[in-house]
Amino acid sequence: MKVWLPGVRSNSGSDVFVERLAALLAEAGCDPIITWFPLRYELCPWLLRTAPIPEGTEIIHANSWNAFAFSGRGCPLIVTVHHCVRGLGYPAWKGPFQALYHDHWIGRFEAISFRRAEAVLCGSASAAAEVEESFDLDKKIKVVDYWLDASVFRPSYTPAVTRPRVLWVGNMSLRKGGDLLPAFRQCLDSGIELHVVAGRRGQTAGLEALGPNVKVWSRLHESDLIKLYQDCDITVCLSRHEGFGYTALEAMACGRPVVAFNVTGLKDVIVDGRTGILRPCGDLAGVAAACKRLIERPEQARTMGQAGRERAEYHFSAARASALYTQIYRDAASAFRLRQN
Repeated sequence: MKVWLPGVRSNSGSDVFVERLAALLAEAGCDPIITWFPLRYELCPWLLRTAPIPEGTEIIHANSWNAFAFSGRGCPLIVTVHHCVRGLGYPAWKGPFQALYHDHWIGRFEAISFRRAEAVLCGSASAAAEVEESFDLDKKIKVVDYWLDASVFRPSYTPAVTRPRVLWVGNMSLRKGGDLLPAFRQCLDSGIELHVVAGRRGQTAGLEALGPNVKVWSRLHESDLIKLYQDCDITVCLSRHEGFGYTALEAMACGRPVVAFNVTGLKDVIVDGRTGILRPCGDLAGVAAACKRLIERPEQARTMGQAGRERAEYHFSAARASALYTQIYRDAASAFRLRQN
């Protein structure tokens, strides 16, 4: 099955999703084709209507922000919505202009994409619930949990470093909680090293003011990021809103416990008290205290890390996701053909 994956390059997790989906589909025997478009198309996605469709395409799978532009091409359209940005989608963390942009610009395009899609997919149940409440959908969202390759993201069996380390990974945005890092550093025990990975966009401005015992990384190769997961004792997630907690899942696959805010996306990945610890959104002191407690109780941290590894291997496996995607594609193709006859 030939699957076209058109995407607008944003240097964010949505890019990672497209790349991983292509690899997953290729492994399943499909023929995925990625076409990247410049970021400017985010503002005017209707211009993507003129983009040529690869010959032989049987399924188009695109992002909800621009998927409508690829409809009417003679094959089914599958839409993925990564997280809710309209209405319920983290409104407390937006400025007025961003709220207008999401609610009245992007939200309008998403609504059209949903109407024209054969199927609408989401990576977590809590994100799907927000989207369904924010849009008057005429179809139920199918939840396909995101996945990873647990043979790549795996624990290290080399001796751990002696100094305790806490890792944070993300773009420096309000949604990801990048603005909370200075206050979190103040809450964190001074003897703990804080390692900050500034995401694919490489935004590091202001991070030099975090003080001593802080190491900042940017634009890391995947293998280097995995090494950081393995070398750090705990990964923290300070996101105020997520579609899916990929950072949490990657850390869990590497056998490390995760301390995070109890928010959409993250609560779908982390099992509180079993694979990590969830604290109320904004409770930086609580997150720091949980990190300190796990560092002081290495056996508990190790048990959580093992449970996280098992959850990553089985619940978020590539094989499970692959089977779901290929079935959705087959069902969409059958429904589309019936309507054409």
